[in-house]
Amino acid sequence: MEDIRLDIKDMDEKHDEFIALLRKIQTAPKEEFLLLFKQMIAHTKEHFAFEEALMRKKSYYGMQEHLNEHEILLDEMEYFFTKSQRMLPFGYSYINDYAYDKFRRHIINIDSQFAMFLKEH
Repeated sequence: MEDIRLDIKDMDEKHDEFIALLRKIQTAPKEEFLLLFKQMIAHTKEHFAFEEALMRKKSYYGMQEHLNEHEILLDEMEYFFTKSQRMLPFGYSYINDYAYDKFRRHIINIDSQFAMFLKEH
């Protein structure tokens, strides 16, 4: 996993926390997997709420697109969590094959625009 920095302290900290949690899930024993996956969803909700409050406070012009992306990512994460409660391989597939790529693309394509806006304002 590469280090993706936006040079916005609070956003970088949230992203670091997500990566640490993702790494922990990837190496967790089977009996801890669902609990950690659920914690990752809770962390993501808090992370997105933080960003969304900052967008509102700063009157960010790209807010709606960003909110839509948050909703899609969270819905997908919750979908795989629900599926993995019945069939654990669904969760492993999401965590090991997709979660990081989705996270990385979100930072590069969406969060980076917001970071540029914050640096300018």
